[in-house]
Amino acid sequence: MIASATASSRRPFAAALAPVGAAAAALAFAVVGYVAVVDMRVAVTLGAILAFAGWAVISYVYPRMALSTSFLVVLVAGTKFRMRDADASLEGALDLQVLFEIALFALVAVGAAAAWFAEESHRRLTRAEGAILAFAAVAFASTVWSVAPALTAVRAMQLLVLSALAILAVRVLTPAAALWTACATVAVYVLMCAGLAVAFPWAASPYDYQDVFRFSWFSIHPVEAGTLAAIGALGALSASLLPRPGGIRRVLGIPPFFYTVALTAILILTNSRGPVFAFAGGAAVFLLMSVRPSFRAALVLAAAAAVLLYAVSPPDLSRRLDAFANHDSAVTRLLFRDQAPDTVLALNGRLNLWDDLRPAIAAHPSVGYGYQASRGVVLDAAAWAAYAHNALLQTMLDLGAVGTVALCAVVIIGVVDTGRRATGPWLRATIAAVMAFLLLNSISTESFAGAPGFETLLLFVCVACASAARDERNVRSMS
Repeated sequence: MIASATASSRRPFAAALAPVGAAAAALAFAVVGYVAVVDMRVAVTLGAILAFAGWAVISYVYPRMALSTSFLVVLVAGTKFRMRDADASLEGALDLQVLFEIALFALVAVGAAAAWFAEESHRRLTRAEGAILAFAAVAFASTVWSVAPALTAVRAMQLLVLSALAILAVRVLTPAAALWTACATVAVYVLMCAGLAVAFPWAASPYDYQDVFRFSWFSIHPVEAGTLAAIGALGALSASLLPRPGGIRRVLGIPPFFYTVALTAILILTNSRGPVFAFAGGAAVFLLMSVRPSFRAALVLAAAAAVLLYAVSPPDLSRRLDAFANHDSAVTRLLFRDQAPDTVLALNGRLNLWDDLRPAIAAHPSVGYGYQASRGVVLDAAAWAAYAHNALLQTMLDLGAVGTVALCAVVIIGVVDTGRRATGPWLRATIAAVMAFLLLNSISTESFAGAPGFETLLLFVCVACASAARDERNVRSMS
């Protein structure tokens, strides 16, 4: 009630200033137009200042809309529209793509700051929020010892922006609305990008895999495209099977089930093994969290027994894969992609990469090479790899033991708070499914430990949701 009254009081104030704002805008555009004739750089700078100021005003008047839109802005900022040398960022090379990304993150920061002042959601930090900000602080502090301080400073600022956005979105939109907004946004984004790639050749992916077809768009790697499609499919699946708080079960008027089918098809077309298996694991966790606790306990015990049996008597995977590869089917084509079973068992060269990175990790075990600054080390180990292709190893390279402990604390707090049944059925099951997907996918890709983007934001949102829901329940029980 207080928040709605505050929002309604801001709207008449904004309406009263509308004529003044229109006059000021007309004068500003006239000035920019005149200056553009003299110096285009000054005109662009003035135009950017006006755009940020306008977005700040809109975000202050409509903070919920601004925070919801920021999820899409982060997705667009992470979209690669051109190929770029892997070591270009280490050299500080700027182009329009990099400037565009930085500008979009700045837009998110301005909107989040305005929403923070507007909503007055200044209560004490939860332990999850504190852990998220602590990890971001470690990343920012690594600028001091980074081997590429300019790159680390930019990436650390982006991480701080994502941390603030996740915390504010959960506080202002409510946990269920924040998570649903993230899932629905990525679902629509993937379908739009996939549609563009199908309809227009310029939007199709330039990656060439010879005889293996892998679908993607722009210059997005198929693994990243598959990851986004899998996240959207998990969100749509959760809304299809469990009632979501708020009662709204459609996106743009279309039932979530159709999104699930379409996004799953896109995921399969990307031919990305890691996201496919992680999606299967996330869906299994969602179904597990959706059943009765007694049945869930029996399933967990059965899974634990299977793992124990595998550990005691591991099967000969190489021999079984050789036999499986002889059968031509859609599953074998997805699993092998015309590769030998030994290559699949080596995770397509990842095992050798991880082994080669051990000396680099041992050389800087405490604090690493600086947040996102270990790219040069990875490129020395393997020219095809810009990242460690594993979230844990990537964090150890970038931030050493200190940063690894900080990131693990974020994940553990999210897992513990989700497992305490402090949230509603849909929120609890969806948080568990999305976090399971992110953790499984992070085994073969840097995921949320790579360049700050949507996966990092989604992890922070899930952890903040679990903690916020737990605290809300505790408050209700005490009142």
